[in-house]
Amino acid sequence: MPYGSGIADYFPQLTWQCDPRVSKVVEESPHGGVILDMGAGGRRAAPNIVTVDAVQCGDTDVVTDVCATPFDDDYADLIIATGLIEHLEDDDAFLAEAHRVLKTGGRIHIEVPFMQQYHDDPIDSRRYTVQGLERLLQQHGFQTVTSGCHIGPSVAIATLNAYYAAMLFEGDGKIRKIISNGAFYGVSLMLWPLTKLDKWLQHRRSAPRLAFGVYCTARKSAA
Repeated sequence: MPYGSGIADYFPQLTWQCDPRVSKVVEESPHGGVILDMGAGGRRAAPNIVTVDAVQCGDTDVVTDVCATPFDDDYADLIIATGLIEHLEDDDAFLAEAHRVLKTGGRIHIEVPFMQQYHDDPIDSRRYTVQGLERLLQQHGFQTVTSGCHIGPSVAIATLNAYYAAMLFEGDGKIRKIISNGAFYGVSLMLWPLTKLDKWLQHRRSAPRLAFGVYCTARKSAA
C-alpha cells in the first residue's frame, strides 16, 4: 500500500495476507455455481467469477451500483466483497441487496479493515471488529460459517510506522514529497520482514484485537 506513486511496484507490499480466504471460499462453492465479486477493483480471482464494480476497472464484467444491481432474486451461490463496505455510504443497503441476490443457503464472504489506516476510495467510512462484522451480517439474515483475521497484527504495526514516518516529513513542495515518500519506503523495507510473523501470530487469542483486516463468511438463512 504505497504512500505515493511511481516506484511503488519495486517495493514489497506490507499488506501481506497471512490467511488468504478468497481462493478458499471459491473452491468451496458449488461446481458451476454463480459467483459475484462485488467491488472487484479490476481483479478476477477465478475464471468463473462475474466481476462487478461501480466503474469500468480492468477486467470488469458488470458496471453497476453494488447496492442496486440488475441481478435477479436468488441468483448467486456466492458473493465476495473484499475491501468494499468501508468505502460505501450505506453498508446496510449493500447487505440488503446481497441478501436479495443470494440464494437461500448461499454464502457471502466479506473482508474489511480493522486497524488499517484511513484510505479514501473515494471515501472511507467505517471499521469492524470480528464480532462486529458477524453481528452486522446476522442482522441482515446471515449465519456465520467462519470468521477471523486474514491480515494480522504485524502488518498493522508495519503500516502504522511507515505512514507515521511519512507524516513526519510531509509538507508542500516537491522536495518534502520526495523526503516523505522516501521515509515511507525506507520504513516499509525495514519492517517488511516483520509482517511474516503473522503466519504464526494469527493463531494467538489476541490476534483479532490487533489485526489489520478481518473477515466473515456467512450463509443466507431461510426466510
